[in-house]
Amino acid sequence: MSLDTIKSLDGNKREDRISVFLDCNDCDNTYLRQEINFVNHVRDPQLADVHLFITAQGAASGGRVFTLSFIGKEKFEKINNNLTYTSSPTNTRDEEREGLRSMIELGLLSYLAHTSLAGGIKVVIPENFVSTSPAREDSWNNWVFQIYGGANFYEESNKASLDLRYGLYADYVTPHWRVRLRPYFNYNRDDYINDEKEVRSIRHRNGFEGRVVRSISNHWSVGMFPSLTVNTYENIDIGYRIAPAIEYSLLPYKLALRKEYTIAYSIGYVYRDYLEETIFGKTEETLYNHSLNFGVRVLQPWGTVWGGLEGSNYFHDMSKNRISLDSNVSVRIFKGFSVDFSANYDYVQDQLSLPRGDASLEEVLLGQRQLATSYGLFFSVGLSYRFGSIYNNVVNTRL
Repeated sequence: MSLDTIKSLDGNKREDRISVFLDCNDCDNTYLRQEINFVNHVRDPQLADVHLFITAQGAASGGRVFTLSFIGKEKFEKINNNLTYTSSPTNTRDEEREGLRSMIELGLLSYLAHTSLAGGIKVVIPENFVSTSPAREDSWNNWVFQIYGGANFYEESNKASLDLRYGLYADYVTPHWRVRLRPYFNYNRDDYINDEKEVRSIRHRNGFEGRVVRSISNHWSVGMFPSLTVNTYENIDIGYRIAPAIEYSLLPYKLALRKEYTIAYSIGYVYRDYLEETIFGKTEETLYNHSLNFGVRVLQPWGTVWGGLEGSNYFHDMSKNRISLDSNVSVRIFKGFSVDFSANYDYVQDQLSLPRGDASLEEVLLGQRQLATSYGLFFSVGLSYRFGSIYNNVVNTRL
């Protein structure tokens, strides 16, 4: 009997089915619940026989790599499996979700084998299946390119705005190398009419960001980060930075899909040519700075944690420093109830590019000029609670 036959069995007795909690933020959950209809889909992991935890990451080719963690509970407590499904960048959304569905069904066989359905399961391997096949020649040699662009235009009787953005991503990824080259261009123009006087504000933010990272062991990586910038808002006519860096991962990189704890150190050479003289009397300057970053990322069935703490300063004046804390925590407290926290804090003492003199009211209102500040703070909290029927496999997408 094939899996399709299992789906057609009389399922009136829900207790004969295994209960599955589908935990995936990047999946078409409606489609998966509808197609995988030989199990009971429950609304909370504490009600499940199997907790299916799925994470997704972008692949170097432009596709996505899904990691499927099957976590057995209750009578299946000792049955845990991990599978991987890779979606090609040429796949349509339908092809991607169909491939993921097939992989989920394959992973569920380990649990179905311990139910009354075991005698009816039959695995069929195509006769023409070949276990090994020659590797395909890659004419792009692992390089992937993405060109992007966009425009926004808005107008009314007394004001108008135009925003243009375009650029390129060029990525090269192998088990040992990770390279990204990104030129970008942004143009923002705002026009206002006040007392029959026209006021125009124009801002440019153009530049280049690069990254070349080499893996040297299961825990260590080294890299080089060049950048170039033109930013009228930050009073930079042209500037560039070249920064080598080293990173240590407390866990082997192969485990980074679920847990990641890293320490990174970077030291950089900086040059800036300013549009206006700065508050420190500089029209151009050469600088050296460094930074230390602690990062954590945990994806678990109980929730997610992401955070980073970074400190940096300039060598010529240790008081010119910055401390940044970014964090996001989402925790499932009990059945159906979760709480989400986000917080970002910057202690700012390194605004070397601020122009001399006070900003006019016009510059402030039009966002033409960066203002001095000693800190920046953002915080948000959210709650959610879901309750109702424990079992509900019905899918209805009608209006």
